[in-house]
Amino acid sequence: LEEEDEYGILRPTAYAIKTAMKLVIDSYDIMGDSFPKGSPGTDDQGNITIEWTNLERDRTIRLFCPFNSEQSIDIYHHSSDEYAVEDIISVSSLVNWLNWFNGR
Repeated sequence: LEEEDEYGILRPTAYAIKTAMKLVIDSYDIMGDSFPKGSPGTDDQGNITIEWTNLERDRTIRLFCPFNSEQSIDIYHHSSDEYAVEDIISVSSLVNWLNWFNGR
């Protein structure tokens, strides 16, 4: 793909890719087969968002990996009775929320 079009950046930045890959791989190493399948997406700034949705438990998690290191890596979690956004400090934060997502 071209790097940009009239709407913005078409590909995620190298920083966003490295950040998302590290978090996903390290989380999978800890969780193994209980690591849930997510849906990745990008935006016109080169950010990556990975979303996990569990309709049975009415839970959603969105991991936001920014296009550069000046922005924070965030995780948004939502259920029928709570929601919040927090900065990701370590892979254990993501694992904690993915376990919550799985109902553990």
